[in-house]
Amino acid sequence: MADEHQAPAEPQRRSALQGHYLTGDFGWLVDGVPGIELSERRDLAIVHIDAWFDKHGEVHHALRDDFDLTPPEKLRAVELGQRAILSVGPNRWLVVEKESRDLFAAVRKSIPEDWAAVTDQGHSRVCWRLEGPALRQVLSKGSTLDFDTFGDGDCVGTILGHFTVTIHGRGPSGADIYCARSFAPDLHHWLVEASLEYGLRVTDPV
Repeated sequence: MADEHQAPAEPQRRSALQGHYLTGDFGWLVDGVPGIELSERRDLAIVHIDAWFDKHGEVHHALRDDFDLTPPEKLRAVELGQRAILSVGPNRWLVVEKESRDLFAAVRKSIPEDWAAVTDQGHSRVCWRLEGPALRQVLSKGSTLDFDTFGDGDCVGTILGHFTVTIHGRGPSGADIYCARSFAPDLHHWLVEASLEYGLRVTDPV
């Protein structure tokens, strides 16, 4: 008989796309080359920071000094290794990195409550990484943004299909797309359908 006082096992993270995420080649691949490669980015730590108006400078310096990245302005994003800081609005940022520590605690240690509101978003967001020459065509199917001028380091909140997303441009033909967990299965199917005519390769989660 199990010890009734035994501590419960640590819960394991479960992808919102479980049961929906199928790897392989889909649609029309020209000479076996996909127009889009898609992968889910799993096990991400994500923290949202909303700086009080009169504490913007303090938060900016804290992020720069403690996280080795200068927080971007005007809807841009910066990266260093596995860490990124995304500007998602005036005095607002997302800090994203692979889950290896308590990121919320690290941010809160650097940024006290009287400087900013800090919220753990790691379990409430899903992120896809898309790469390929058809990236702009796929995104243009669901948004009115001009993706011809959207490039490396750009970051914008928009509607993609029927879903509110944050898109972070990476390199000449790549992007990370963040969406609320509750909408993730539907957005995933939308991304797959939108990519089929260009040839889609869904790879293992990263």
